Amino acid sequence: MLEVCVDTIQGAILAEKAGADRIELCSALELGGITPSNSLVSAVRRAIQLPLIVLIRARAGDFIFDAHERDLMIAESKHSIELGADGVAIGGLMNTGDLDLKLLRSAAAALPKCQLVMHRAFDHVREPSQALEELVAMGFTRILTSGGPDSARDGVLTLKLLAETALNRIEILPAGGVSSENATEILTACRARGHGQLHGSFRQSLLPRIGYALPVPGEITRTKSILIAFNS
Repeated sequence: MLEVCVDTIQGAILAEKAGADRIELCSALELGGITPSNSLVSAVRRAIQLPLIVLIRARAGDFIFDAHERDLMIAESKHSIELGADGVAIGGLMNTGDLDLKLLRSAAAALPKCQLVMHRAFDHVREPSQALEELVAMGFTRILTSGGPDSARDGVLTLKLLAETALNRIEILPAGGVSSENATEILTACRARGHGQLHGSFRQSLLPRIGYALPVPGEITRTKSILIAFNS
């Protein structure tokens, strides 16, 4: 399963044609991603056939949200599903470095039949193993994580531990600098043979001064081929 993160309709279409299995949609990838507009979600849903996960993040910056931001993100989550998304990637933290259980439990209660993904706020939790157990208890589908560092390649030891702890109760989706050059190393660390998955943007900047970029089809295709071989 290869998930490609995009922030434009063009990116979603390119990723699908190149062999992506699932799309994560956001806005402002150059800021780490924030919630896309309803109109963008609707347009991408019409343009592609792949499963669609929508990133829910009220703003750039840290992952410590107040009550107003929590309410906004729950509302945005519901709207995304109403517009045809298959699930949402959401997350939040407390000042202590623990998960924002109020936000995450609200999301689980509001979207009981949808895919729920803990996004990369997970990389900043104080106790990853404890957070994993809490997400399992809430019924989350998967955790999007690099294992802590910016790059999954540098977080392989934590990714391995998480995969062992998950015991197929929750999916571990490696993210962060994933490419065809390091895909095998990351998958091997996760001991994911037969059911491995990866997440990346696979982008090449077209207009560096304003941050506009699109995924590179060839890189998606190469990474997908590695995944297929690894899972066979």
